[in-house]
Amino acid sequence: MSQPHDGLIKYAFSRREHAVGLVKAVLEPEVAALVQWSTLRLEKDSFMDKALRGRYVDLLLSARMGDGRLYLYTVVEQQRAIEKLMIFRLNVYMTRFWERLVRDRPNLVMLPPIVPVLIHHSATGWTAATAFEDIVEVPEPARAALSPHIPHFKVRLVDLSAGRVSGLVEEALTAFGKFVLWALSVAGDDARFAEEIGRMQAALQEALSAADWYDAGCALLRYLVATHERLGRRKVVEMLNTAAGKEQGRIMDVLDEFRNEVRALMLLDQLAARFGRVPTAAKARVLSADEAVLARWSLRVLTEPTLDAVLDGSAMDAKAAKKTAPARRTMRASRA
Repeated sequence: MSQPHDGLIKYAFSRREHAVGLVKAVLEPEVAALVQWSTLRLEKDSFMDKALRGRYVDLLLSARMGDGRLYLYTVVEQQRAIEKLMIFRLNVYMTRFWERLVRDRPNLVMLPPIVPVLIHHSATGWTAATAFEDIVEVPEPARAALSPHIPHFKVRLVDLSAGRVSGLVEEALTAFGKFVLWALSVAGDDARFAEEIGRMQAALQEALSAADWYDAGCALLRYLVATHERLGRRKVVEMLNTAAGKEQGRIMDVLDEFRNEVRALMLLDQLAARFGRVPTAAKARVLSADEAVLARWSLRVLTEPTLDAVLDGSAMDAKAAKKTAPARRTMRASRA
């Protein structure tokens, strides 16, 4: 849950149906017409620096086009920031992919095309360069002469900032894809989430009526809860229920299965508020605990003096259960 964007994006666009919609939505029509959509796949590799993976998510999609493959290297921002040299970073990541191809295929003499895509959302909208040549400082009188020596490429920018969705043919997206991109655009902005969820009603209802509605609903609920903590989990569910309309029952089905996970997340919030940062090992224990254990820990967090005392009390419970077990068996025997 520390990187909720990563989970939702990779869930949505690792599925061909939704990935096809995204690629069609960002490609020029004359290019899209040449793509063999049944061959679209998500490549497993990431070419981004590990230190930046908390700030961005990258996806490499590919499909056959003619006798070769077309690649789309898509970067989705996880923070509402504008990196002035993002176009340079994209060039580095694309080059890393080409380097790997050359290494793996020693007889390769031609490189495949890569379309770089940046999905951005911020208060101001994207204001940095979208063409590589625009970040290379050249005296104007020498620009024409030096131009052949400067890399030339442009990024396909999808700007999801408030009031300015651009660079995207929304009609090409699946209903779930539309809702995912909208959810990304309002992440952390509770006011926009509350104001705009009504206009996403049709997309949500269509997504919940699809064959993969359950997994899609779980992915969306996890994401919205994680990115609207101030709004509160109960309010998020209420808003989703209202927007789901006739499909409201499916949101409740998802919530029933998701309730234990929500309880674990609420307990982590309580532990952090009471004891400060929760260590990774303790988080793992909480997230894997069953409903009964979570219920006990949720009571202990109110009274125990330390985090260890809250969680390690489970050992005391086990001992207590063993001591009382014979008595319970005797009681059942006497009743018989």
